[in-house]
Amino acid sequence: MKFSIFVGDIADAPAEALCTSTNPRLSLIMGSGASIRRRGGPAVMRACEALLAGRTNLPPGTAHPTTAGALPAKVAIHCIASDAAHRSSEAIVRSCVASALACAHALGCASVAAPIFGTGHARLRFATAAEAMAQSAAETPSPIEHLIFVTNDEENVATLRAILETAAGQTIHIERSQKVEPEGDSFWSFSPGMD
Repeated sequence: MKFSIFVGDIADAPAEALCTSTNPRLSLIMGSGASIRRRGGPAVMRACEALLAGRTNLPPGTAHPTTAGALPAKVAIHCIASDAAHRSSEAIVRSCVASALACAHALGCASVAAPIFGTGHARLRFATAAEAMAQSAAETPSPIEHLIFVTNDEENVATLRAILETAAGQTIHIERSQKVEPEGDSFWSFSPGMD
């Protein structure tokens, strides 16, 4: 599996499957979840509401696919990167990666873009979460061809690149978004990794 880094908004990442890092209630109000909800349109939130029908929470470490709505991606995959108390862990992050890759493959996707799980509201350290994600992806047998690690924080790029090169034993390509976020959206796009 090829690894690369995309610096920018998850909704602009060039992948067939776009992951969110969210909570057990699929709130999609911060970070990657907010971006995909906003840019994908109402169909994304309706699909999340259908996933939760009859349930209070979804289990941490699991991944749940929905439509990507108006986005060009084939699918959005919502990764439950924290528990109900908004705590994350390396084990939860590793499980999210394996679950997301399995979902993407089952839906016929060759490429997956994912934020660094658990580093927003759940406050897992960026390097800790990135290492857990890289190790899980490297150790998980998967036919997925390309995993794109997404960050919207330029300060984390060098750390992420070093972690990925160690885990994958390959030179990591970095692509930066050419799009500029509209003013007024900074609250929703804030965080080093996302929810």
